[in-house]
Amino acid sequence: MQPPIALRRADLGDRDVIVATFRAGLESYVEFAPAGWRPPEPEGELERTADLLGDPDTWATLALVAGEPVGHVAFLPARERAIGETPGDWRSRAPLPGVAHLWQLFVLPDWWGAGVAPALHATATEEMAARGYERARLYAPADHARGRRFYERRGWELAECGHDPALGLDLAEYRLELS
Repeated sequence: MQPPIALRRADLGDRDVIVATFRAGLESYVEFAPAGWRPPEPEGELERTADLLGDPDTWATLALVAGEPVGHVAFLPARERAIGETPGDWRSRAPLPGVAHLWQLFVLPDWWGAGVAPALHATATEEMAARGYERARLYAPADHARGRRFYERRGWELAECGHDPALGLDLAEYRLELS
């Protein structure tokens, strides 16, 4: 029997935990990425994560088992950005009214299949709707079959695919109607 999963709002003090879980997720991409692919260097990731977590419009939650973080989910207001376009200064991009951007949903590999990801996804989409968002968007690696099935089972629909040079992978953009 799995221990219970507790959810707790994340804040700026959780930056290192969120980045570590994100990095573990990227490392798992080696399973499906093209031969020789390596995760990009985390240059600036701590600062970028702190910047986003410090923004009052960003919402993030940690999943904890026995008090230890095992995953997280985060979203923020979506902004204009095409697949393959470098993120740059996110504040300079025009917001997309009524659209939430599922920024990250990562679970430590030892906890895959234990119900952590569904709990995180459900709490995030419920919060998106509660905040008045009508739709949501996310980007997932196009070759990440397990991840894409996860989102498709929850109603996300494929919008487009394209190459992301910063990540070095093709990405699939998914959209979800929240209302």
